[in-house]
Amino acid sequence: MKKQKSAGASPRRNRYYAGAKMSEHKFLRLLHGYAHGTPLQALEPTTHVSGKTIRATYGRLRAHLPIATRRERARFAHAGVYLFGDMGITPEGRLIIASIERTRRFDRYIKRHAPRLSSCEGEQLFLLEKAVRIFCALDLRGLDVEERLLATIGDAFTALHPRESLQKLADLIPGAKPHEHPELRLYEDYRRYLLKFPLGTQ
Repeated sequence: MKKQKSAGASPRRNRYYAGAKMSEHKFLRLLHGYAHGTPLQALEPTTHVSGKTIRATYGRLRAHLPIATRRERARFAHAGVYLFGDMGITPEGRLIIASIERTRRFDRYIKRHAPRLSSCEGEQLFLLEKAVRIFCALDLRGLDVEERLLATIGDAFTALHPRESLQKLADLIPGAKPHEHPELRLYEDYRRYLLKFPLGTQ
């Protein structure tokens, strides 16, 4: 009986990241840190995961986020609906990204999370991540998806003071409401998505 039991298929160690050496619990700690924008220096001593592994995991999550938003458009505050079309980023999505790129707030974000960033591709991933975070901070239910709305979101982000929370954007967008827990929203949507499409399987 023991031999039969051991011969059976063992459950996957990490349901969210196929082939990962870290446990599911540790991965979720890193996903939580990523969703909350926790710098790796702050996360390393509390998770007992090396800074190198945290950096690589953050990078993998950031690189996969645009795929996740396009694949599951109902998640991430419908960011995939606003930002992507069949041919990639929509013209309206590019307006939002351009608005993010020229702000002092985004400069500070890059200096905090990727001070040695040198590639245009890497910067594009940070811009898309920031755009998803913006949508997660807003409740846009009842508002029509149109160019004017997306332009208003871009203008609001440009006008937002660097030290103000993203929820303050709702004050600058007619009809929008702030989402109470945007970081938790990003964490939970990404976690549920990865249960269906684990990292390492695409």
